[in-house]
Amino acid sequence: MFLAALLYVIFGQVTVRRLRKNPEVRDKLGMELASGWDILNVAGALSRPHWLSLRLRKSRLSFTAADERPIYAHTNWFDRFLGRLFFYTWIGSVIAFLFIGTIAHFGLIE
Repeated sequence: MFLAALLYVIFGQVTVRRLRKNPEVRDKLGMELASGWDILNVAGALSRPHWLSLRLRKSRLSFTAADERPIYAHTNWFDRFLGRLFFYTWIGSVIAFLFIGTIAHFGLIE
């Protein structure tokens, strides 16, 4: 979890901050439900498979997700690597917390 939080800050400062300043990309970062949510949107856009991006674009809820096309055009390989590393670390920590909470609920651990 600590690594995911550290990567969240680094990815937000290095990549997403630059994307927010770019007028071509600013409106394509997805819906920001809370402060910093666009960092998760950009990391998710860099991490999801192409077929899922195509499906999201055709959906009525496409405005909630970041569009990966301008993000790929304005990032380099390090930004993409950092985004994917952050996203999968964050997802892994969420899954681990849910798993530990579930087995604690059933009394398998104290």
